[in-house]
Parts: sequence; structure tokens; C-alpha cells
Amino acid sequence: MVATSERGIRVIKMAVFYRPPDDPAAFEKKYLEEHLPMVQGYANIQKTSAYKVTRKVMGEFPYAYVFTGNWADKDAWKADMQSPEAAAAADHAKSFAPPFDVVVMEEMA
Repeated sequence: MVATSERGIRVIKMAVFYRPPDDPAAFEKKYLEEHLPMVQGYANIQKTSAYKVTRKVMGEFPYAYVFTGNWADKDAWKADMQSPEAAAAADHAKSFAPPFDVVVMEEMA
């Protein structure tokens, strides 16, 4: 079953993939205590999850941490991404996080 909003629009998920930090303990502390609460304060975000990669089963995957956030639709996601809160969170991440890549996905099935 496809996850959709009440208007039948597919859920939007953004994922941020972080490369291994020089100091994992310091990164985790700052991320969980400072950065994640900033993101959770976005007006339209519905769910957030933060993961630590513990095993690579197959293929190349140069990331140590993954964040995901869900929005009801593209408009909700766009509104949050254009907000002062998102600008502050992006600046905050760039100030302490290792290199990271960001993708936005629309659920297909």
C-alpha cells in the first residue's frame, strides 16, 4: 500500500546521509541534543528518524549515519525547506557535521 496524505498525495521523505565523523561520540551528542530538536521543530514535518549504520551487507555505502524526515506532501516539504528554521538547521549542520548528501524521495509503492 502506498503511503498517501488525506488528499491522495504521496508522502515525501528526505534522507540525509552522513559520512563517518572524526569523533563519533561528539557528533552523536551534538546531533541528538542540538540538531535533531531543531529539525523536529519544523512546522510541517510529521516524523523524524535518526540511524547509526552498524553493518554493510552488500555494496559500497560510505555513510555512518542516516536521518529521515517525512512530510505529507511536496508543498509541506517545500514550506519547511524555505523556512528560517530550515536555514538555521542547515547552517548548524554545516558547522559540525561530517560531509553529507541529501536526497528527497516520493514513495512509489
